[in-house]
Amino acid sequence: MQTKIYYLDGSQRDIEYIKICGEIIRRGGLVAFPTETVYGLGANAFDEISCANIYKAKNRNPDKPLLCHLYSVNQAEEIAYLTDIERKLITRFTPGPLTVIAKKKDCIGKIVSAGGTTVGLRFPSNQVAINLFREAGVPIAATSANLSDFPPPTDGEKVKEYLFGRVDAILDCGRTGSGIASTIISVENGLKIIREGAITESDIMRVLE
Repeated sequence: MQTKIYYLDGSQRDIEYIKICGEIIRRGGLVAFPTETVYGLGANAFDEISCANIYKAKNRNPDKPLLCHLYSVNQAEEIAYLTDIERKLITRFTPGPLTVIAKKKDCIGKIVSAGGTTVGLRFPSNQVAINLFREAGVPIAATSANLSDFPPPTDGEKVKEYLFGRVDAILDCGRTGSGIASTIISVENGLKIIREGAITESDIMRVLE
């Protein structure tokens, strides 16, 4: 596979590069992109073949679900059934490094959810990511842009080292992100911290009190 690299430098060209990559995702391709935590690797969440290609590119265990990356609560409502508590947490902590596990709607297939009935909802605050999601016009199923069992990358050079020749495009804006993964929570049967990351359990509990 030929990988196209788009270097972002804050110039007007960035807009065109992001539009191109949004179209790549919409048409079934794979794009690596920056977030406020680590670089992600994304595909059209409604395209099962594209989502399967994420697993191939990363050598990822198919039993591990992908997260749906979104830019608004309204977009989340299209793919998941949100409870009042889930909506409250999303409103308080996003865009930002929180992932909420919610009951999925049928439009999200088995590959994204790894055969489960839930889907992870993630709302990155990185402006490049937000603009990409808007240009794609679809939820983006994604995970970190590394090969499995390697550290998630926080710079474009490491993304190229991992994924050049395995994905369609890389949006490279140099070093980005904290390197601290998003916090993953479920509130289906009371608050459960699946993975504590940039947002702590005490942060969440203060909102729920």
